[in-house]
Amino acid sequence: MKKDWFKDLFSDWLTNKPKLMILSLVLAIVIWAFVALSVNSISTRTIDNIIVEIPSTGASYQSLGLDLIDSGETEYRASVTVSGDRSIIGSLTSDSITVTPDFSKVTEAGTYNITLNATKNNQLLNFEIKSVDPSRLVLTFDESVTKRFQITPSVSGFTLADGYVVQPMVASPAYVTIVGSRETVDRIRKVTAEGTLMGDLSSSSTVAGTIHLYDAEDNEISTDLLRMDTATAEVLVPVYRESELSFDIEFTNVPAGFDTTILKYSLSPSKISVAYAGGSAAPETVRTAGYVDIATLDLGATYQFEVTLPSGYVNLDGADSISVKFDPEGLDSRKMTVNDIRASNIPEGYEVSILTDRISGVNVIGEAETVSGLGAGALVAVVDASLLKAENGTQSVPVDIIIPSSSSVWVLGTYTVNVEVTRK
Repeated sequence: MKKDWFKDLFSDWLTNKPKLMILSLVLAIVIWAFVALSVNSISTRTIDNIIVEIPSTGASYQSLGLDLIDSGETEYRASVTVSGDRSIIGSLTSDSITVTPDFSKVTEAGTYNITLNATKNNQLLNFEIKSVDPSRLVLTFDESVTKRFQITPSVSGFTLADGYVVQPMVASPAYVTIVGSRETVDRIRKVTAEGTLMGDLSSSSTVAGTIHLYDAEDNEISTDLLRMDTATAEVLVPVYRESELSFDIEFTNVPAGFDTTILKYSLSPSKISVAYAGGSAAPETVRTAGYVDIATLDLGATYQFEVTLPSGYVNLDGADSISVKFDPEGLDSRKMTVNDIRASNIPEGYEVSILTDRISGVNVIGEAETVSGLGAGALVAVVDASLLKAENGTQSVPVDIIIPSSSSVWVLGTYTVNVEVTRK
Protein backbone atom coordinates (compact mmCIF):
# COMPACT_ATOMS: atom_id res chain seq x y z
CA MET A 1 0.00 0.00 0.00
CA LYS A 2 2.72 2.45 0.94
CA LYS A 3 4.65 1.78 -2.22
CA ASP A 4 1.61 2.46 -4.37
CA TRP A 5 0.83 5.74 -2.43
CA PHE A 6 4.33 7.14 -3.00
CA LYS A 7 4.24 6.16 -6.63
CA ASP A 8 0.92 7.79 -7.10
CA LEU A 9 2.11 11.03 -5.36
CA PHE A 10 5.32 11.25 -7.37
CA SER A 11 3.49 10.55 -10.59
CA ASP A 12 0.98 13.28 -9.75
CA TRP A 13 3.77 15.98 -9.31
CA LEU A 14 5.47 14.99 -12.54
CA THR A 15 2.32 14.96 -14.64
CA ASN A 16 0.64 18.04 -13.12
CA LYS A 17 2.16 21.10 -14.90
CA PRO A 18 1.53 23.71 -12.15
CA LYS A 19 2.93 21.41 -9.50
CA LEU A 20 5.93 20.68 -11.72
CA MET A 21 6.70 24.43 -12.04
CA ILE A 22 6.55 24.87 -8.26
CA LEU A 23 8.86 21.90 -7.78
CA SER A 24 11.36 23.33 -10.31
CA LEU A 25 11.44 26.72 -8.55
CA VAL A 26 12.05 25.13 -5.14
CA LEU A 27 14.88 23.02 -6.52
CA ALA A 28 16.47 26.10 -8.21
CA ILE A 29 16.42 28.03 -4.94
CA VAL A 30 17.98 25.15 -3.08
CA ILE A 31 20.71 24.74 -5.68
CA TRP A 32 21.48 28.57 -5.72
CA ALA A 33 21.71 28.64 -1.93
CA PHE A 34 24.05 25.66 -1.99
CA VAL A 35 26.31 27.27 -4.58
CA ALA A 36 26.30 30.69 -2.84
CA LEU A 37 27.23 29.15 0.48
CA SER A 38 29.79 26.85 -1.05
CA VAL A 39 31.71 29.43 -3.22
CA ASN A 40 34.02 32.14 -1.60
CA SER A 41 32.57 35.74 -2.13
CA ILE A 42 35.94 37.49 -1.48
CA SER A 43 37.55 38.98 -4.62
CA THR A 44 40.28 41.42 -5.71
CA ARG A 45 40.11 44.50 -7.96
CA THR A 46 42.49 47.19 -9.22
CA ILE A 47 41.33 50.82 -9.21
CA ASP A 48 43.23 53.03 -11.70
CA ASN A 49 43.86 56.75 -12.19
CA ILE A 50 44.01 57.75 -8.54
CA ILE A 51 45.68 61.19 -8.31
CA VAL A 52 48.63 61.29 -5.91
CA GLU A 53 47.91 64.14 -3.52
CA ILE A 54 50.98 66.28 -2.88
CA PRO A 55 50.22 69.01 -0.32
CA SER A 56 51.17 72.58 -1.28
CA THR A 57 51.53 73.60 2.37
CA GLY A 58 52.25 71.88 5.63
CA ALA A 59 54.52 69.15 4.23
CA SER A 60 57.32 68.03 6.55
CA TYR A 61 60.08 68.91 4.06
CA GLN A 62 58.89 72.52 3.92
CA SER A 63 59.74 72.97 7.59
CA LEU A 64 63.33 72.10 6.61
CA GLY A 65 63.47 74.98 4.11
CA LEU A 66 63.03 72.64 1.14
CA ASP A 67 60.61 72.50 -1.75
CA LEU A 68 59.76 69.90 -4.35
CA ILE A 69 61.23 70.54 -7.79
CA ASP A 70 58.76 70.75 -10.63
CA SER A 71 59.34 67.64 -12.74
CA GLY A 72 57.25 68.93 -15.61
CA GLU A 73 54.34 66.61 -14.81
CA THR A 74 51.11 68.34 -13.88
CA GLU A 75 50.12 65.44 -11.62
CA TYR A 76 51.08 61.89 -10.62
CA ARG A 77 48.62 58.95 -10.79
CA ALA A 78 48.65 55.51 -9.22
CA SER A 79 46.69 52.24 -9.33
CA VAL A 80 45.57 50.56 -6.09
CA THR A 81 44.67 46.86 -5.74
CA VAL A 82 42.03 46.05 -3.12
CA SER A 83 40.35 42.90 -1.85
CA GLY A 84 37.02 42.29 -0.20
CA ASP A 85 33.48 41.31 -0.74
CA ARG A 86 32.41 41.74 -4.36
CA SER A 87 29.42 43.81 -3.33
CA ILE A 88 31.73 46.32 -1.63
CA ILE A 89 34.78 46.59 -3.90
CA GLY A 90 32.59 46.59 -6.99
CA SER A 91 31.27 50.03 -6.05
CA LEU A 92 34.67 51.62 -5.31
CA THR A 93 35.95 54.50 -7.50
CA SER A 94 39.15 56.52 -7.65
CA ASP A 95 37.57 58.90 -5.13
CA SER A 96 37.25 56.09 -2.58
CA ILE A 97 40.99 55.96 -1.91
CA THR A 98 43.63 58.62 -1.18
CA VAL A 99 47.25 58.12 -2.24
CA THR A 100 49.88 60.32 -0.57
CA PRO A 101 53.70 60.34 -0.53
CA ASP A 102 55.60 59.60 2.68
CA PHE A 103 58.08 62.47 3.09
CA SER A 104 59.45 61.31 6.45
CA LYS A 105 62.79 60.23 4.93
CA VAL A 106 63.47 63.64 3.35
CA THR A 107 66.05 65.45 5.47
CA GLU A 108 68.00 67.60 3.01
CA ALA A 109 68.16 68.65 -0.63
CA GLY A 110 68.49 65.74 -3.02
CA THR A 111 66.65 62.98 -4.89
CA TYR A 112 64.62 60.39 -2.98
CA ASN A 113 62.56 57.25 -3.66
CA ILE A 114 59.37 58.29 -1.93
CA THR A 115 56.97 55.58 -0.75
CA LEU A 116 53.33 55.97 -1.74
CA ASN A 117 50.72 55.16 0.88
CA ALA A 118 47.04 54.46 0.19
CA THR A 119 44.21 54.91 2.69
CA LYS A 120 40.47 54.35 2.61
CA ASN A 121 38.38 57.51 2.54
CA ASN A 122 35.53 55.69 4.29
CA GLN A 123 36.86 53.62 7.17
CA LEU A 124 33.48 51.92 7.64
CA LEU A 125 33.77 50.07 4.33
CA ASN A 126 35.13 46.55 4.88
CA PHE A 127 37.86 46.04 2.26
CA GLU A 128 41.64 45.71 2.34
CA ILE A 129 44.26 47.69 0.40
CA LYS A 130 46.73 45.16 -1.03
CA SER A 131 49.20 47.24 -3.09
CA VAL A 132 49.97 50.58 -4.77
CA ASP A 133 51.43 50.79 -8.28
CA PRO A 134 53.83 52.47 -8.60
CA SER A 135 54.81 51.91 -5.02
CA ARG A 136 57.37 54.73 -5.10
CA LEU A 137 58.01 58.03 -6.81
CA VAL A 138 61.43 59.48 -7.57
CA LEU A 139 61.23 63.09 -6.36
CA THR A 140 63.88 65.78 -6.07
CA PHE A 141 64.00 68.44 -3.38
CA ASP A 142 65.87 71.73 -3.41
CA GLU A 143 66.38 74.83 -1.31
CA SER A 144 63.22 76.88 -0.92
CA VAL A 145 63.32 80.50 -2.14
CA THR A 146 60.90 83.43 -2.15
CA LYS A 147 60.73 85.91 -5.03
CA ARG A 148 58.47 88.80 -5.99
CA PHE A 149 57.35 89.13 -9.61
CA GLN A 150 55.52 91.89 -11.46
CA ILE A 151 52.22 90.74 -12.97
CA THR A 152 51.67 91.41 -16.68
CA PRO A 153 47.94 91.71 -17.44
CA SER A 154 46.60 89.92 -20.52
CA VAL A 155 42.95 90.05 -21.60
CA SER A 156 41.68 88.59 -24.87
CA GLY A 157 38.40 88.01 -26.67
CA PHE A 158 37.16 91.59 -26.97
CA THR A 159 37.02 94.04 -29.86
CA LEU A 160 36.87 97.84 -29.78
CA ALA A 161 34.01 99.99 -30.93
CA ASP A 162 34.80 102.45 -33.73
CA GLY A 163 36.72 105.49 -32.53
CA TYR A 164 38.06 103.82 -29.38
CA VAL A 165 41.50 102.58 -28.39
CA VAL A 166 42.71 100.44 -25.51
CA GLN A 167 45.42 101.72 -23.19
CA PRO A 168 47.96 99.65 -21.23
CA MET A 169 46.13 97.27 -18.93
CA VAL A 170 46.66 97.42 -15.18
CA ALA A 171 46.75 94.45 -12.79
CA SER A 172 45.76 94.73 -9.15
CA PRO A 173 47.71 93.59 -7.23
CA ALA A 174 50.65 94.53 -9.42
CA TYR A 175 53.00 91.94 -7.89
CA VAL A 176 52.85 88.33 -6.69
CA THR A 177 55.16 86.63 -4.19
CA ILE A 178 56.07 83.05 -5.11
CA VAL A 179 57.65 80.44 -2.82
CA GLY A 180 59.11 77.19 -4.16
CA SER A 181 62.27 75.30 -5.00
CA ARG A 182 65.11 77.47 -6.24
CA GLU A 183 65.32 75.51 -9.49
CA THR A 184 61.65 76.02 -10.28
CA VAL A 185 61.40 79.66 -9.17
CA ASP A 186 64.56 80.59 -11.08
CA ARG A 187 62.92 79.33 -14.28
CA ILE A 188 60.13 81.90 -14.03
CA ARG A 189 60.60 84.71 -16.54
CA LYS A 190 57.08 86.07 -16.90
CA VAL A 191 53.98 86.18 -14.72
CA THR A 192 50.65 87.01 -16.33
CA ALA A 193 47.10 87.57 -15.16
CA GLU A 194 44.97 86.18 -17.98
CA GLY A 195 41.28 86.87 -18.47
CA THR A 196 38.62 87.10 -21.17
CA LEU A 197 36.19 89.86 -22.16
CA MET A 198 33.64 89.53 -24.93
CA GLY A 199 31.98 92.07 -27.21
CA ASP A 200 32.74 95.58 -28.54
CA LEU A 201 34.09 97.79 -25.77
CA SER A 202 33.41 101.52 -25.65
CA SER A 203 34.25 102.02 -21.98
CA SER A 204 36.78 100.71 -19.50
CA SER A 205 36.12 97.29 -17.98
CA THR A 206 37.60 95.02 -15.33
CA VAL A 207 37.95 91.26 -15.38
CA ALA A 208 39.34 88.64 -12.99
CA GLY A 209 42.60 87.26 -14.34
CA THR A 210 44.18 83.92 -13.39
CA ILE A 211 47.90 83.91 -12.60
CA HIS A 212 50.06 81.98 -15.10
CA LEU A 213 53.84 81.44 -15.03
CA TYR A 214 56.16 81.09 -18.06
CA ASP A 215 59.82 80.26 -18.62
CA ALA A 216 62.29 81.87 -21.05
CA GLU A 217 60.90 79.80 -23.96
CA ASP A 218 57.34 80.83 -23.10
CA ASN A 219 56.51 77.36 -21.79
CA GLU A 220 53.99 77.41 -18.96
CA ILE A 221 55.24 76.38 -15.52
CA SER A 222 52.86 74.47 -13.28
CA THR A 223 51.90 76.20 -10.05
CA ASP A 224 51.01 72.94 -8.29
CA LEU A 225 54.29 72.77 -6.36
CA LEU A 226 54.54 76.51 -5.74
CA ARG A 227 52.95 78.73 -3.13
CA MET A 228 51.70 82.17 -4.20
CA ASP A 229 50.18 84.94 -2.11
CA THR A 230 47.49 85.33 -4.79
CA ALA A 231 46.23 83.12 -7.60
CA THR A 232 44.21 85.85 -9.31
CA ALA A 233 44.47 89.55 -10.09
CA GLU A 234 41.85 92.08 -11.14
CA VAL A 235 42.73 93.48 -14.56
CA LEU A 236 41.58 96.93 -15.66
CA VAL A 237 41.17 97.35 -19.42
CA PRO A 238 41.20 101.14 -20.02
CA VAL A 239 39.21 102.02 -23.14
CA TYR A 240 39.63 105.63 -24.31
CA ARG A 241 37.99 107.72 -27.01
CA GLU A 242 40.33 108.54 -29.90
CA SER A 243 40.62 112.07 -31.28
CA GLU A 244 42.99 114.53 -32.97
CA LEU A 245 44.42 117.61 -31.31
CA SER A 246 45.81 120.58 -33.29
CA PHE A 247 48.46 123.00 -31.98
CA ASP A 248 49.34 126.64 -32.54
CA ILE A 249 51.40 129.32 -30.80
CA GLU A 250 50.65 132.69 -29.23
CA PHE A 251 52.76 135.86 -29.11
CA THR A 252 53.78 138.06 -26.19
CA ASN A 253 55.06 141.66 -26.07
CA VAL A 254 53.16 142.42 -29.25
CA PRO A 255 53.44 146.13 -30.14
CA ALA A 256 50.16 147.98 -30.25
CA GLY A 257 48.63 147.68 -33.69
CA PHE A 258 51.10 145.06 -34.89
CA ASP A 259 49.61 142.48 -37.26
CA THR A 260 50.97 139.06 -36.26
CA THR A 261 49.48 137.42 -39.36
CA ILE A 262 52.52 138.58 -41.36
CA LEU A 263 54.59 136.07 -39.40
CA LYS A 264 54.81 132.84 -41.34
CA TYR A 265 55.71 129.72 -39.43
CA SER A 266 55.17 125.99 -39.41
CA LEU A 267 54.67 123.52 -36.58
CA SER A 268 56.02 120.00 -36.63
CA PRO A 269 53.95 118.13 -35.76
CA SER A 270 50.99 120.49 -36.07
CA LYS A 271 48.57 117.87 -34.72
CA ILE A 272 48.74 114.60 -32.83
CA SER A 273 46.39 111.71 -32.16
CA VAL A 274 45.20 111.56 -28.57
CA ALA A 275 42.93 109.43 -26.46
CA TYR A 276 40.92 110.55 -23.48
CA ALA A 277 38.96 108.81 -20.77
CA GLY A 278 35.21 108.77 -20.86
CA GLY A 279 34.94 111.23 -17.97
CA SER A 280 37.31 113.79 -19.51
CA ALA A 281 36.20 116.82 -21.49
CA ALA A 282 36.25 116.59 -25.28
CA PRO A 283 39.49 117.92 -26.82
CA GLU A 284 39.94 121.59 -27.64
CA THR A 285 39.86 122.58 -31.31
CA VAL A 286 43.34 124.09 -31.03
CA ARG A 287 45.75 123.87 -28.10
CA THR A 288 48.52 126.40 -27.46
CA ALA A 289 51.91 124.73 -27.85
CA GLY A 290 53.80 127.71 -26.41
CA TYR A 291 54.44 131.45 -26.41
CA VAL A 292 56.89 133.42 -28.57
CA ASP A 293 58.20 136.82 -27.45
CA ILE A 294 58.05 139.29 -30.36
CA ALA A 295 60.90 141.24 -28.80
CA THR A 296 63.24 138.27 -29.19
CA LEU A 297 61.91 136.82 -32.43
CA ASP A 298 64.52 136.74 -35.19
CA LEU A 299 64.30 135.79 -38.85
CA GLY A 300 64.49 132.06 -39.47
CA ALA A 301 64.32 131.28 -35.74
CA THR A 302 63.21 127.80 -34.56
CA TYR A 303 61.60 127.11 -31.19
CA GLN A 304 60.96 123.87 -29.33
CA PHE A 305 57.98 123.39 -27.04
CA GLU A 306 57.19 120.42 -24.86
CA VAL A 307 53.90 118.68 -25.61
CA THR A 308 51.58 119.02 -22.63
CA LEU A 309 48.10 117.53 -22.53
CA PRO A 310 45.13 118.06 -20.22
CA SER A 311 44.59 115.63 -17.37
CA GLY A 312 43.09 112.37 -18.58
CA TYR A 313 44.61 112.61 -22.07
CA VAL A 314 47.08 110.15 -23.62
CA ASN A 315 49.50 110.99 -26.43
CA LEU A 316 49.05 108.18 -28.97
CA ASP A 317 51.75 109.40 -31.37
CA GLY A 318 54.51 109.56 -28.78
CA ALA A 319 55.66 113.03 -29.93
CA ASP A 320 57.09 114.74 -26.85
CA SER A 321 57.92 118.13 -28.44
CA ILE A 322 56.70 120.50 -31.13
CA SER A 323 59.13 122.40 -33.34
CA VAL A 324 58.08 125.87 -34.54
CA LYS A 325 60.09 127.29 -37.44
CA PHE A 326 59.61 130.83 -38.72
CA ASP A 327 59.88 131.47 -42.43
CA PRO A 328 61.93 134.61 -43.23
CA GLU A 329 60.68 134.81 -46.84
CA GLY A 330 59.28 138.28 -47.62
CA LEU A 331 60.83 139.77 -44.46
CA ASP A 332 63.90 141.93 -44.04
CA SER A 333 65.83 143.61 -41.23
CA ARG A 334 67.53 146.94 -40.89
CA LYS A 335 69.53 148.84 -38.27
CA MET A 336 68.08 152.28 -37.47
CA THR A 337 68.60 155.17 -35.08
CA VAL A 338 65.87 156.48 -32.78
CA ASN A 339 65.99 160.20 -32.16
CA ASP A 340 62.50 160.67 -30.76
CA ILE A 341 62.67 159.59 -27.07
CA ARG A 342 59.74 160.48 -24.82
CA ALA A 343 58.49 159.92 -21.29
CA SER A 344 54.92 158.98 -20.45
CA ASN A 345 52.92 158.42 -17.27
CA ILE A 346 55.05 160.90 -15.28
CA PRO A 347 53.97 160.83 -11.61
CA GLU A 348 52.54 164.07 -10.23
CA GLY A 349 55.13 166.15 -8.43
CA TYR A 350 58.07 164.86 -10.48
CA GLU A 351 59.94 165.93 -13.57
CA VAL A 352 61.66 163.44 -15.88
CA SER A 353 64.48 164.61 -18.17
CA ILE A 354 65.74 162.34 -20.97
CA LEU A 355 69.54 162.40 -20.87
CA THR A 356 70.08 160.06 -23.86
CA ASP A 357 70.03 161.93 -27.18
CA ARG A 358 69.57 158.95 -29.49
CA ILE A 359 69.44 155.13 -29.54
CA SER A 360 71.62 153.69 -32.28
CA GLY A 361 71.65 150.22 -33.83
CA VAL A 362 67.98 149.46 -33.29
CA ASN A 363 67.19 146.24 -35.17
CA VAL A 364 63.97 146.62 -37.13
CA ILE A 365 62.36 143.58 -38.77
CA GLY A 366 59.23 143.28 -40.90
CA GLU A 367 57.88 143.17 -44.41
CA ALA A 368 60.79 143.95 -46.70
CA GLU A 369 59.04 146.74 -48.58
CA THR A 370 57.86 148.44 -45.39
CA VAL A 371 61.25 148.16 -43.68
CA SER A 372 63.07 149.71 -46.61
CA GLY A 373 60.61 152.62 -46.71
CA LEU A 374 60.92 153.64 -43.03
CA GLY A 375 62.13 157.18 -42.54
CA ALA A 376 64.43 158.54 -39.82
CA GLY A 377 61.50 159.65 -37.66
CA ALA A 378 59.44 156.49 -37.97
CA LEU A 379 60.64 155.04 -34.65
CA VAL A 380 59.64 156.42 -31.25
CA ALA A 381 61.17 155.35 -27.93
CA VAL A 382 58.85 155.68 -24.92
CA VAL A 383 59.89 155.60 -21.24
CA ASP A 384 57.12 154.53 -18.86
CA ALA A 385 57.84 156.93 -16.01
CA SER A 386 55.39 155.18 -13.69
CA LEU A 387 57.99 152.42 -13.37
CA LEU A 388 60.82 154.74 -12.32
CA LYS A 389 62.16 154.93 -8.79
CA ALA A 390 60.48 157.80 -6.96
CA GLU A 391 63.75 159.46 -5.96
CA ASN A 392 65.99 162.22 -7.26
CA GLY A 393 68.88 161.20 -9.47
CA THR A 394 69.89 159.56 -12.69
CA GLN A 395 68.49 156.15 -13.68
CA SER A 396 69.06 153.75 -16.59
CA VAL A 397 65.67 152.43 -17.66
CA PRO A 398 64.29 150.27 -20.51
CA VAL A 399 62.29 151.84 -23.31
CA ASP A 400 59.56 150.60 -25.60
CA ILE A 401 60.32 151.35 -29.24
CA ILE A 402 57.22 151.66 -31.36
CA ILE A 403 56.63 152.26 -35.04
CA PRO A 404 53.31 154.12 -35.18
CA SER A 405 53.24 154.26 -38.96
CA SER A 406 53.35 150.50 -39.55
CA SER A 407 51.58 147.37 -38.33
CA SER A 408 53.94 144.99 -40.10
CA VAL A 409 57.28 145.91 -38.53
CA TRP A 410 58.66 145.14 -35.10
CA VAL A 411 61.79 145.89 -33.14
CA LEU A 412 64.08 143.07 -32.10
CA GLY A 413 65.95 143.32 -28.81
CA THR A 414 65.78 145.47 -25.68
CA TYR A 415 67.13 148.97 -25.28
CA THR A 416 67.73 151.42 -22.40
CA VAL A 417 68.16 155.17 -21.92
CA ASN A 418 69.34 157.38 -19.07
CA VAL A 419 66.88 159.70 -17.41
CA GLU A 420 66.99 162.14 -14.50
CA VAL A 421 64.18 162.25 -11.99
CA THR A 422 63.61 165.49 -10.06
CA ARG A 423 61.02 166.13 -7.36
CA LYS A 424 59.32 169.51 -7.98
